[in-house]
Amino acid sequence: MITIPGRTYKPIKTQVKTHDNSSGDASLQGVFLNVPAADWPLFEELIRKFGWQSETREQLMERFCNTRPQQPTLSDEEIQAEVNAVRYGK
Repeated sequence: MITIPGRTYKPIKTQVKTHDNSSGDASLQGVFLNVPAADWPLFEELIRKFGWQSETREQLMERFCNTRPQQPTLSDEEIQAEVNAVRYGK
């Protein structure tokens, strides 16, 4: 949340559908918006009416974390060896 005296902004990410006139194909444009909390219900209604998709930063981070591998491909020792190689040239 971002707060400015008198207003609180709720950061969200929306994906807005745009159309390419030449081929008629629809593509998605990622947009980050800060919307005042008081205006969020109206904006949410517009998102629903236009058929757009929206997610908060928290939802985006949760989706990202849920898609990561549960078992890392490198061991702690291998990671430390890489860090040392970069840091100390070893």
